Amino acid sequence: MVVLVAFLAPRGARADHYSGGSITYECLGGNFFEITLDLYLDCSGAALTAQSLQLSNDCGVSFSLTNLPLVLTEEVSQICPSSLANSTCNGGTLQGVRHYQFVTTVFLSPCNDWTIAWNICCRNAVQNLVGTQGMYLEATVNNLGGVCDNSPVIADNSLPFVCVNDPVVYSPGISDPDGNTMQFALISAQFAAPAPTNIGYQSGFTAAAPIPGIVLDPNTGQLSFTPTVTGSYVVVMEVTTYNASGVPIGTMMRDFLFVVQNCVTTPPVTSGLTNSTNGFIVSAGAIEVCDGLPFCVDIPFTDADPGSSIVLTTNATTLLPGATFTVTGSNPVVGRLCWTPDPAYSPANIFITADDNSCPVPNQASTSVLITVVQPPAIPPDAGTNGTTSACPGSPPVPLFPILGGGPDLGGVWTDPNGVIHNGVFTPPGDPFGIYTYAVGNGCQNDQATVTVSATGGQDPGTDGSLNLCANGAAVALITGLGGTPQAGGTWAGPSAVVGGMYDPVTMLPGAYVHTVPGVGPCPAVSATVTVSETAAPNAGANGTLAICSSGASTSLFARLGGTPGTGGAWSGPSAVVGGNYDPSTMAPGVYTYTVTGTAPCTNATATVTVTENTLPNAGTNGTLTICSNGASTSLFARLGGTPAAGGAWSGPSAVVGGNYDPATMAPGGYTYTVTGTAPCTNATATVTVTENAAPNAGTNGTLTICSNGA
Repeated sequence: MVVLVAFLAPRGARADHYSGGSITYECLGGNFFEITLDLYLDCSGAALTAQSLQLSNDCGVSFSLTNLPLVLTEEVSQICPSSLANSTCNGGTLQGVRHYQFVTTVFLSPCNDWTIAWNICCRNAVQNLVGTQGMYLEATVNNLGGVCDNSPVIADNSLPFVCVNDPVVYSPGISDPDGNTMQFALISAQFAAPAPTNIGYQSGFTAAAPIPGIVLDPNTGQLSFTPTVTGSYVVVMEVTTYNASGVPIGTMMRDFLFVVQNCVTTPPVTSGLTNSTNGFIVSAGAIEVCDGLPFCVDIPFTDADPGSSIVLTTNATTLLPGATFTVTGSNPVVGRLCWTPDPAYSPANIFITADDNSCPVPNQASTSVLITVVQPPAIPPDAGTNGTTSACPGSPPVPLFPILGGGPDLGGVWTDPNGVIHNGVFTPPGDPFGIYTYAVGNGCQNDQATVTVSATGGQDPGTDGSLNLCANGAAVALITGLGGTPQAGGTWAGPSAVVGGMYDPVTMLPGAYVHTVPGVGPCPAVSATVTVSETAAPNAGANGTLAICSSGASTSLFARLGGTPGTGGAWSGPSAVVGGNYDPSTMAPGVYTYTVTGTAPCTNATATVTVTENTLPNAGTNGTLTICSNGASTSLFARLGGTPAAGGAWSGPSAVVGGNYDPATMAPGGYTYTVTGTAPCTNATATVTVTENAAPNAGTNGTLTICSNGA
C-alpha cells in the first residue's frame, strides 16, 4: 500500500465547496469495470477542478486514473421549479447544489481486495466536524476467481434539506442490482493525510451519531432523527454487500450533508407499511412475500399542513419488473405497491419519496422498503391463542408473550392497537390500552393471535406529547397534544392556570402541563404531560399609506408601516421593490405588501403600504408681455411658456380680472401665475413680466382758414 499512500497526496486546487460524493462500479465482464464518481458541489464555491482516481490492491498493483471524463452536469438543488432561477447555481441567493458525474472504464486484474479511492483537500464548513478537513471516498471490490459483481446504486441524486425541530425520515435509496444482501453502517468522515484518516468530531457528535438521536436501519439504510439546531451536518454511510453464502463481496460509501434550516411548513411523515395483502410485515420498512403469490401493501404519508399536496415518486417499478405503484389522495396520500414476487429480484430495497411542493424549498421525506421473497415454512407457524390482561396506567411493564395461550412460536412480530410495530412489552403510561397483535411465519404462511390490554381502573391519561404553537395563535385544547386515547375529565396543572383545558398562547406561559386522572380502586392517580413550546410570531407591522409627489425623491416603504415591523422581510407590489424604497420616477403606485416569513407553525405575516402619487402642478414657464400704454386688454396666460395648467390664480401689481392685462387700468410689472399643488406636491408658479411703452401723442384734430394770398 506504499504506492497508494503516494497517490493520496492532497491536490493543490482548493475546493471548499465539495458537499458530498460516492464511487460505484459496474462489472462489464472479462474483469473490465465501469467506474462512476459522483460529486455534489455547493454552487457558491469555486469552479470544479479535474478529477482523478487511485486504484490499488493487496496483490501488489497500484495505479491512478487522471482527468476523468465528465459525462453529466446537472443542478439538483432542493428548490421548487418556479424558484430555481434564484439558486446560487443561477446567480441567485437560494442555496444551490450541482451534481457532477465522471465515468471511466478500467481493467482490474483478479484480486480479492481492490480499493478505488478519491480525495480532495477541503470540504464545506459544517457543524459536526473539527475544522474544514478534506474529503475521502472509496469503494472496494473482490473480483478473484471470475467474480463479476456490481456495487449498490443510489437512487437519490441530491443533498437533503430538512426542517429544524421536525422529525426527519430519509433514505438515500440504495439498492443492489445483483440482489446481494446489504448491511448499512455509519462511519467516520475521512480525509487523506496522505493515508485515509478519520476526521475528529465536535463535542456531542460521533461517527455513529453525526446528528444527535439519529437512528439507522442497518438493513435498508433509512435514517430517522429530529434536528434541533440549524446548520450543515456531514453523514457518511458505508454499505457492505454479501453473497448468498454470507461472504463479503465489496463496499461503497456515500458522504453527504444534511442541511437543517428553519421552515414555514412541515414535512410529510409516514408510519410505515400497512394494509398488506398476502405479505408479512416484519418491520415498519420491511416485508416478506411468497414466491409467485401476488401481494399488495400500502405506504401512507400525511402532512400537518392541510394545504399541502403530497407527490410520491418511487423506483419500485424499475427494480421489480411487472410491479405497479398507484397513488390515492393528496394529503393524506397512499402509495399502493403490488407485485407478483420473483426470487430473481430478491431482496429488493425500493425507495419512495414524498414531496409537499412547498416553495421556494420543498419539504421531502423518503423511505426504504426491503422486500424479501421467501418459500413456505417447513412447519406451519403457530401464534398461540388470544389472551387478555389488565393493568393500572402506572403499573410496571407487562411482557405480552406469556399472556398468549397455547404454544406460540418465538420470533414473531408485535403490533400495537394502531398497527405500529411494537416490542411486545406493554409499558404504561406510554403504551395505549387496546388490542396487541402477535404474528409469526412469513409471506407464504403466517398465524396471528392477540392480547387485549385493558385498564384496571378504567383510567387513561394518555401518553406524553407536545404542542408547538405560534405565539399569537388561537387557543387549543391541551388534550390534543397527548398521545394515546386520553379520557376527558382530568385536571391540568402547569406554569399558568388552565381554564377549560385550553392553552392560550397570548395569555399563558409555555412549559410542561400535566394532565392527571384521579385514581380508581387499586389504581392510583395517573398523569401524562404535554410540553408546550411557542414559536415567536413574525411581525410585519400595521398597514400604512404613502402619498408622494410624482416628482418626489425615493422614499422608504418600511418607514410607512405602522407598529413595530420585523426587519428582513420581502416587498412585492405593482413594481419590483429595490432596497425597500418607492421611487416615483420608475415605479407604479398601488398596494405594496411587506411579508415577514414565519417559522412553523406560525404562518407568514403581511402588511401593506398603499401608495398614491399626486401629479406635480404645472404653471408653465416665465414669459413677457410688451404692450402699448393704450393697447387693448391682453391674455396673460397666453404669454406663459410651456404647457401651463388652467385654473390657476394671478397676482401682481394690480388685480387681475379674467386673466387679462389691461394697460388702461393696470400697472406694469411682474404678474405671477400660481397653480395649487395637492400635498405633498407644492404649488407651482410662473411669472409674466409686463412692460408698457408710452403711446405717441399727435394731439387732436384742428382747422386752418387762410387767404389765398395770405402770409
